[in-house]
Amino acid sequence: MAESGRSQSADLALTHQEAADLDSLASHTAHKIREANRDEEEAKVLVIDFFRSSPGNPSQLGELLADRFATSLTGYAAGLKILDRKILKDFLTDEWTTLEDLQSNQVCLGIGRQMGATAVVLGTLQEENGFLSISVHVEGFGPIANDRDGFSPPDERIRFPNTEEMHAMLFQPGPKYTRSPDEIPAEPGVVRAGLQGVTSPVCIYCPQPDYSDAARVAKFQGTVRLSIVVTAEGQATSVFVTKGAPFGLTEQAIKATRGWRFQPAEKDGNPVTTRVEVETTWHLN
Repeated sequence: MAESGRSQSADLALTHQEAADLDSLASHTAHKIREANRDEEEAKVLVIDFFRSSPGNPSQLGELLADRFATSLTGYAAGLKILDRKILKDFLTDEWTTLEDLQSNQVCLGIGRQMGATAVVLGTLQEENGFLSISVHVEGFGPIANDRDGFSPPDERIRFPNTEEMHAMLFQPGPKYTRSPDEIPAEPGVVRAGLQGVTSPVCIYCPQPDYSDAARVAKFQGTVRLSIVVTAEGQATSVFVTKGAPFGLTEQAIKATRGWRFQPAEKDGNPVTTRVEVETTWHLN
């Protein structure tokens, strides 16, 4: 078949040459990982979604290329264990955590290690002079206590002709792991604040949750959004996560919110039970 013919892989059409280049990139990456792994134990490697320009910028193309790269990397995995990318997707789904929260190499590595990975493979996608540049970086070998890698293999890089299809997929949003407040089922006797003459509850005791130790180590900054019911007595109940965060911060937010106290919402001068959205944002000092 002519070299311009296309082969299908994970819903991503690549020419045979592009597929061969990606396989070569996987082969070189596997070699670098084996060189870097100084421990006798089998290295466990997780491929993170490939991001546009910098960590935390997901796209449909980045997800599909990461899926395809992980499959290829498995073929060169002698002496390595390539973790199924489904564990990352399951983690994000269970935690209601967005790919945008993977905002640095350090955060990606921290999340990978929570899932048992020794190291993570990070990909960066950039458009350059009519080409799509794909750079792959391995993060995670070296003493963890030093908060930096003792060995960082140089990035491997390939380029594809940047077709209209790839350009469109590069700017197509990546998978969604959060949910809208509208997806939360209605509850008898609970009204929405701000609608039909209902005021909003006012927080009178709302201490902020603490950072988790893991979030501090990873230098993570981010937001948790919750949908809660504030009763006519001013208590917070029926907590739903609409957008979580990694490193146990979702649990920290839920725990803190359950202890919050409010001046309840009112309708026609009487206190009523309402559902409202609240959020907590963590910033490093």
